[in-house]
Amino acid sequence: MLEYNNILSLGATLLIGLGFGILLQKGRFCFTSALRDFIAFKDTRVLNGVIIGIVTMMLGTSIAYVLGVSSSNFWVSNYGLSNIIGGFVFGIGMVYGGGCASGTLYRAGEGYIHYWLLLISACVGYIAFAALFPEVFLPYFFVPLQIFDGYSVISSLELFSPIVPVLLISAAVVYLRSKNKLVINQTIQGLKISNISSESLKAEWDTKLVGVGMGVLATLWFVVWGTLSVTGPQAKWTGLVYSEIFGIETLQNNIYWNSVVFRDGIFSISLDMILFVSLILGAFISAYLSGDFKIRVIKRSRIPNAVIGGLVMGFGSRMAPGCNISNTFSGLAFLSVAGFITSLGLLLGVYVATHWMFRRSGCAV
Repeated sequence: MLEYNNILSLGATLLIGLGFGILLQKGRFCFTSALRDFIAFKDTRVLNGVIIGIVTMMLGTSIAYVLGVSSSNFWVSNYGLSNIIGGFVFGIGMVYGGGCASGTLYRAGEGYIHYWLLLISACVGYIAFAALFPEVFLPYFFVPLQIFDGYSVISSLELFSPIVPVLLISAAVVYLRSKNKLVINQTIQGLKISNISSESLKAEWDTKLVGVGMGVLATLWFVVWGTLSVTGPQAKWTGLVYSEIFGIETLQNNIYWNSVVFRDGIFSISLDMILFVSLILGAFISAYLSGDFKIRVIKRSRIPNAVIGGLVMGFGSRMAPGCNISNTFSGLAFLSVAGFITSLGLLLGVYVATHWMFRRSGCAV
């Protein structure tokens, strides 16, 4: 039975990862563009999809929790000023590098060398952070700043947890109907199977529908594993590769690798690491079938953005801890206090970096 469950979990992980990659690529689903485009140009196309995805995941995980999924599947970290600082640093890196944790993966799947360099630079940031963690970050950053225990409104409501997302969805429907912005008949018509063609499958998908799909897949992943994350499994892959070069002792003798990244000192490939790889593969398959795949050489002028942006993102994600997916997408869906605080820091970082980088063209706000 155990072996069967392992195979089932592995199969579900591969399918969910491929699905995430396809949705990210088809919806151009990137938190950097969602926040940056709203701040700079008042463009809400991607942001609407992100919000819908968060609420969908909130509803899905609430129902799954009521039906018996363990509360341990909620990732609810301790919080304090560390979340604001880490989120701010990560937000700066997102804008300067040109992509968030998830957006970087689907663009890497499309063949952008820029985003592969961004990924590699983030991995270097993980290694540098781990080296500094015992002597610098643990005693002088996390211990004095992470002073509150983790808390999630959704998990604390127990059987009543679905009430929150239902109220949010109901309020949104009433508001949009009052503004004549929600036309249900046209939406249903657009979803009919008869309207799906090979051309529509190749075209860019509506981010609102992609947001619903992301929320559904995130709920399935919550059932299989727990909180959706990108930089977490990426850090694990970094650690394993690093140990192949310098020896497993480098992980065993470092408290960050041994106790935080790989809990209980188990240095092996886990399901979330497989999800990470299958997500990139899904984005590649989607891009290839859509005609969007092409090896795109990075411009020399953009190399500093990829290198510095990746390093800053890597550091910021460890300082928070977590990325835009684990804190903003999953964290807000769980109504996690740490998720809210980190998302606030991330938003501030994106705001500052956007105004700095777009200062010549001007910003909307």
